Amino acid sequence: MKFEQPDPFKQTIARTFTYTSSAFLIGAMFYLFTNNLIAITIRPDWIGTAVLIGYAVVFGNLTYLLTRRYMRKPYTFEVFSYFIGLIVAFPTFFLIRLKGDLFPAMQDEIIFVVVVLAGVALGCWKGRQKGQELFLALQQKKEHPDQQLS
Repeated sequence: MKFEQPDPFKQTIARTFTYTSSAFLIGAMFYLFTNNLIAITIRPDWIGTAVLIGYAVVFGNLTYLLTRRYMRKPYTFEVFSYFIGLIVAFPTFFLIRLKGDLFPAMQDEIIFVVVVLAGVALGCWKGRQKGQELFLALQQKKEHPDQQLS
């Protein structure tokens, strides 16, 4: 039996499925490990603000890492990279709504969601840039293997 390399479309579908499931799993694990800290974000002092910004930074970093890694490979769905961050944040948003009594007022929940989505958007944007930069460097290295990239 001879092994045949799958066509690029099938490889892209498989990679996209892998990134979808891993992004969802990472988001769910992050929520499970830090769900007790979400209630601190509604505090009106600097501690609540620091924890809220910390959530945005962590979600942004998770999105950055996954998007950068997805975009540095050939044959990608360009649009999918925008959804990686939403997939990472979805378990948190869903479980907050499912729990229901985490935030006493709706505006607290809206502020939390908007700040986390801002972190996700920034991570996605920077991850796309860095991933495309790494992809172009890899392509250049393949075309000119004798030159050193600086």
